[in-house]
Amino acid sequence: MLLALSPPAGWSQEVASGAAPDPVIGAIEIDRREVFDDRAGGVFAAHRIANRIHVRTREQVVRREVLFAPGDPVDRELIEQTERNLRALSFLRDARVETVDVDTDGDGRPERVDVRVTTWDRWSLSPRVDFEQVENRTKWELGASERNLLGFGKTVIASRRVNLDRTIDRVIYHDPQLAGSLVRMQASVANLSDGHDQFLALGRSYLSLRDPWSVTGSVRRFAQTDPLYEDGLEVDRLDHRGRAGDLEVGRALLRGDAHALRLHGAYRVRGAEVGAERRRFGIAEIGLRSVSHRFVRLTHVNQFERTEDFNLGAESHATLGLSSAALGGAAGGALFLAAGHRQGVRFRDGHFVLLGIGAGGRRERSLWRNVQVAANLRYLQKHTARTALVGKMDYLHGHRLDPEVQLRLGADSGLRGYPNRQFNGTRSLLLTAEERWFLADDVGQLLSIGLAAFVDSGYVWPADRPVDLSELRTSVGVSLLLGSHRLASRGGVRFDLAYGLDPVAGAKRWIGRAFSGIAF
Repeated sequence: MLLALSPPAGWSQEVASGAAPDPVIGAIEIDRREVFDDRAGGVFAAHRIANRIHVRTREQVVRREVLFAPGDPVDRELIEQTERNLRALSFLRDARVETVDVDTDGDGRPERVDVRVTTWDRWSLSPRVDFEQVENRTKWELGASERNLLGFGKTVIASRRVNLDRTIDRVIYHDPQLAGSLVRMQASVANLSDGHDQFLALGRSYLSLRDPWSVTGSVRRFAQTDPLYEDGLEVDRLDHRGRAGDLEVGRALLRGDAHALRLHGAYRVRGAEVGAERRRFGIAEIGLRSVSHRFVRLTHVNQFERTEDFNLGAESHATLGLSSAALGGAAGGALFLAAGHRQGVRFRDGHFVLLGIGAGGRRERSLWRNVQVAANLRYLQKHTARTALVGKMDYLHGHRLDPEVQLRLGADSGLRGYPNRQFNGTRSLLLTAEERWFLADDVGQLLSIGLAAFVDSGYVWPADRPVDLSELRTSVGVSLLLGSHRLASRGGVRFDLAYGLDPVAGAKRWIGRAFSGIAF
């Protein structure tokens, strides 16, 4: 079947006859910077020693992420996307792609442009230490990670993690350029105190809006017990065994300067044993996704002085999946539907809101099951370069949820003045506002320091009760923010102290929490 599609206004067109041709790219220079700035003086000698020990990211690793080549026409979207892709690599703390006009025509217009790609490394070998304390419940992780093995960008992580549900011993391998290609690989093997978990994924995703295709595949097997909570207390556990497999191929139908329309087809296998319930699906899926790019580049939001990229462009998706016995599913079949939209609204530089809505579920035996409808909002207002007001709203509505799916709120899930998983049910609402002050950056090239003050309000309603906003529980608190963009890949560490304004029987009003990451 042939599709005849006309590009909308604003999409790239052929150069009109007689128009000046676009300049072409000349030389591409790769400039790789070390972890620490080399400064003279005794106190900075340790930084020079660290740079000597550290294996710098190899040039071919950076060059392979470049989305253009000498002789190509200058494409601003590909230049900016190269920069964003490089910044997304966990072993780099920043990246810049800059152009310099070299040759000009008689009217002074550039005919050739050289490109300099500059990257700054992070210290990649580090202990993996994570600690979170909420009341008398402790979560911790201890291990080691190497995120740039021998300068080739490979990641190896080994750790033991104790969370609220289980102990996990896990080994992870991640390779963003498998065998020197653009194929990404991630594999993990975990031994759980109540089961096991194995995962493998291979794929070449879309690298830019210009990219015509993608292909991904993954398999997973696991066994564990899922806890069920009421009023913050564990009341039961469900034995849960599952397997999953996915093969997905995507094709861009339209590609423009700032937009892309993509079609995907997938085959998915899902199998689960949850308590006495058995599920088996073989799903043939087709979907459409529209993606627009309108990025804002900011610092001092979630990661101190590290540059972050926020996309305010519209993104929409819709998928339809069908499971039947002929496709490997259970007799009777099932229909899967999902759709969503995300849109940013920019008021000025550093002041915007991101809005999103989505829904998904399956229909089997004439009933809709495990339906979840979500609405969310993210808000940012930068008052100055080092101060910001951030806010969020998350509403989730569940209908005939699977038995292992439970909506929860507490200190470990955003409602910081109340015990872990204190509120549970089928519909949840969380509102948060936080003012952040970034006081000092890169002190001694090791530490950045900030403070925050916050207010949270939320609740989870059981299926048999209507949503009543008067039942929202509110907490207020303060935070100490610590970060190091040269050493850490999680954005830093924060220490929260929150006070619950609405008392809960048997629970303390003051809740302290320490955890990795600055974003709430």
